[in-house]
Amino acid sequence: MSKRALRIARNIAIPTLAATYATHLGLKHLEEKYPALPPAAAGSKALSTPSLPSQRCAYTDIYSARIPLAALSSRIPEHARCRRYALDEAWAQALLSSKVLRSEASLYGLFTKGSYEPGDVGANGFGIHWKTGARRKLLNGLFSVEAEPAQNEGYGLLISWSMADAPRVFFERIARWGYPWRLMSGGRHEMSVSEPFEVKGEGRFVEVRFSAAHDYEVVPGEGNNQKILPEWSNRLHRGFARFILDCAVREVVREFEGPQ
Repeated sequence: MSKRALRIARNIAIPTLAATYATHLGLKHLEEKYPALPPAAAGSKALSTPSLPSQRCAYTDIYSARIPLAALSSRIPEHARCRRYALDEAWAQALLSSKVLRSEASLYGLFTKGSYEPGDVGANGFGIHWKTGARRKLLNGLFSVEAEPAQNEGYGLLISWSMADAPRVFFERIARWGYPWRLMSGGRHEMSVSEPFEVKGEGRFVEVRFSAAHDYEVVPGEGNNQKILPEWSNRLHRGFARFILDCAVREVVREFEGPQ
């Protein structure tokens, strides 16, 4: 190999290795800060129920954080403070209006509608649309409301999303030819808040949760070894969910405490 080729290979390899290592460290930090909760103990039955009979819920990831009750309560409008599920609604609105999800939804809106704005973030609630009677679409249609907090057995807001057919079908086709992985068909997210509890010497807190469930088509030919995304991709996906939780928690607390 020539010196020029070696130099090019080195210039590509060093930044790639540095970025990979930095990503690993970032994911490791989030994994230690937000360990996964057992799905059976922390999520509703609806969260792990696939959208269609032809699908299966392959895995469910649930993460939680502790925040001061006063910080979350401060986001509830005066007229809604007496509502039983006001905290769940406030937390769902905090997640959906976090900078990371607003940015993602705004980019999606730019490509699909030609407008850089996030769409409905739940500021006016999560019930059916008062004009059409249809389920509410959130973040420019990225999510559909499956159950608002008052309907979801105390497990907060439940929303769903779906993968476009073209990429999913493509990977299902090449998987039949031996490719080891497939894309998910869609899934659901759940956003809930625990009952307030006292922490000695610190005050009252709540545990806020962000959950993700992932559905895949059931392929009879794959038997008991149904193909899913590779583990490295799942780790990135879980890291992004933890990052969304982390950003939302920081924003809620920062808004309550004000500039330091």
